[in-house]
Amino acid sequence: MYKYVARRLMMSIPVLVLSSLIVFGLMRVMPGDALTALMGESGNVSAKELQKLRKDLGLDLPYYKQYLIWVGQMVSLNPGDSIFTNEPISVALKKSIPVTLELAVLAMILGLVIAIPVGVLSATRQDKPADYVGRVAAISGLSIPEFWLATLVITFAAIWFRWIPPLGYASFWDAPWTNIQQFLLPAAILGYRLSSATMRMTRSTLLEVLREDYVRTAWAKGLEGRVIVYKHALKNALIPVVTLVGGQFGTLLAGTVVVEWIFALPGMGRLTVEAILYRDYPIVQTNVMLVAIALVTLNLLVDLTYAWLDPRIRYQ
Repeated sequence: MYKYVARRLMMSIPVLVLSSLIVFGLMRVMPGDALTALMGESGNVSAKELQKLRKDLGLDLPYYKQYLIWVGQMVSLNPGDSIFTNEPISVALKKSIPVTLELAVLAMILGLVIAIPVGVLSATRQDKPADYVGRVAAISGLSIPEFWLATLVITFAAIWFRWIPPLGYASFWDAPWTNIQQFLLPAAILGYRLSSATMRMTRSTLLEVLREDYVRTAWAKGLEGRVIVYKHALKNALIPVVTLVGGQFGTLLAGTVVVEWIFALPGMGRLTVEAILYRDYPIVQTNVMLVAIALVTLNLLVDLTYAWLDPRIRYQ
């Protein structure tokens, strides 16, 4: 196991290096730069002042030097300062990471609470009304765009109930009820969409497992149906589901920007989009690398979870 983990960590280094090169290159080929945005905010800037600003920001250096400086900052856990606000990036991350992390975790919990029971019910009641209802719910969740559903929910809540979620962000430890109001609707919307794919995967894999010989033997021995499904069949059926859930959580960390924008949550997605608009290279590069590191870590954890779900799996 230790050798496997060490090998996977070594393999992740080229992935992270390639990711850093891609995001660094893409930011440099975009039209305009941070100085263009700064000039738009501050008005006319003379050529001399512009040259001084470019030197102060390090934008006059060759690209390979800019890349090496940025990599050194990332390795030292000091990503530097924002070009546009001149604020340390670590300060912005301390504000945005808890928002996105709470939203992603809550959405994942709600999604699993919906998906696993409905998937099991749909599989054990195949081709019955409960199965059809579950399949319609899953297909609807996959078909309805998040931004449309989020806009619909917040609009109808305002029209019918004269209520909208509190704007901004309140920590759960400081104002728990306000925090719940801010996150319940966006997390439910994200969780419903994520539960749809998990629901279908749970149903499909559980149906396959229920047709296995050892399950038929358990039925023939007279074991209770609930014991057969939840103790013997479900655990083996969850391996593909775990793979899907791991990828979904990574998608949540990187793709909550639309929901964050609609519900005015100051998370990483919103921070990244604003940084892209202002060509704030350090923030965009740092956020993308944090997401890449999170995805690599999640993939490793998913692989290690297989051995717990199926003891027959061994890591060489």
